[in-house]
Amino acid sequence: MKKKEMEKAVSEEAAAAESGRQGDPAGTDTRGKAEPLEEDAEGQEEQPIARPYTLRHLKDRDLFPMLKILKKIDISNCKDAFIQTASGEKTLEEIGIAVSIDIADILIRNMEKAEEDIYGLWSDLSGIPAEEMREMEFGTLPLMIMDTFSEARDTSFFRVLSRFLS
Repeated sequence: MKKKEMEKAVSEEAAAAESGRQGDPAGTDTRGKAEPLEEDAEGQEEQPIARPYTLRHLKDRDLFPMLKILKKIDISNCKDAFIQTASGEKTLEEIGIAVSIDIADILIRNMEKAEEDIYGLWSDLSGIPAEEMREMEFGTLPLMIMDTFSEARDTSFFRVLSRFLS
């Protein structure tokens, strides 16, 4: 996809995301909402995932805590994992799978180094005290992280970043 087409697609996605938030002025209310039903591998409908929290939009002040977390997780190793995996003669699918596994391994090995910072940032984003977050149902924090980045990909920050990197 050419640069102009990519920019157009990104802006169309952002506009669609914004129009979908009309009922929620902050665009972040996920309390009590659930993902739409999806079919699993056997074609059966999965139950939606309830979200017992509300996340606010990311702000510029969140950049530095995120960078601190990324540094502690040692995100730079992810690039090395991709380069090492892609250097052999493999199909794109094989590379994607291997890189995903390598990145998951890097994150899993290093997440505990940033535990306090992770709870601190998502406590700030959700308004839920970090100690209370630790006692929430298993899987809530990863869901919060996923929701944060799903929403953030449509922000101007990522559009600026993609222009900067291209």
